[in-house]
Amino acid sequence: MYEKTLEDWLQDRTPPIPAPFLPRLLENGIGPPEGTHLSALGVEALSRALEKPGRNRETAFELLAADAFLTYACEAVAQEADVGAGLEGLLERLGDRFN
Repeated sequence: MYEKTLEDWLQDRTPPIPAPFLPRLLENGIGPPEGTHLSALGVEALSRALEKPGRNRETAFELLAADAFLTYACEAVAQEADVGAGLEGLLERLGDRFN
């Protein structure tokens, strides 16, 4: 069981998430701050960005959200006992979605 909500976990990040960007991350979903869930949020944000190609603000924010969630997913996986397996799983999920 996770002691913190995703919102609490995001607000506790160091360095802090820029205040204007935090609501963008929070609108992408709720759930536990663990690798599988964070990677799923990243994949969803990346999928939304790919649906709207071009140089526009909304796509840029989706790409930033994808980057943030996938980075946080890697950080969460790094805390697991079997880091290699966790990263392989994350890459498989990305590959399954975008192949």
